[in-house]
Amino acid sequence: MKTRLVSKYLYTNYLKKATECFESAREAHTKGRWNATVINCIHTGISASDALLVFFKEVRSIGEKHEDVLSLLKTLEFEKDEINNKVRQLQRLLQIKNAAEYEESLMTENDSETALKDAERFFGWVKEKLAVK
Repeated sequence: MKTRLVSKYLYTNYLKKATECFESAREAHTKGRWNATVINCIHTGISASDALLVFFKEVRSIGEKHEDVLSLLKTLEFEKDEINNKVRQLQRLLQIKNAAEYEESLMTENDSETALKDAERFFGWVKEKLAVK
């Protein structure tokens, strides 16, 4: 798995990206823009995981597969059930990335609601671990 070293203090940049994506996802959801909601939820998860990994490990995944980040997250020294639960939330977001961003299929209201719930829970957990309000 390919990683890149990133100075710990730069975790805030990834946190800012995650925050902006999550705010955009919420706004898109209220306007019935299901595709935009899901895509922004996916990027919320990606940027939030980068923030967490940069803060605790000073690395981020740069592999071609976004799923590599799941393995990196499992190396964090958190309670096993907790990290496995959060990895599943991020994994669900990553699993719909290709369909949401590159395929001809459109996202549904249900897709939007599910992605928003996973993004909110995962991002909330990341902020808790980073002691961010």
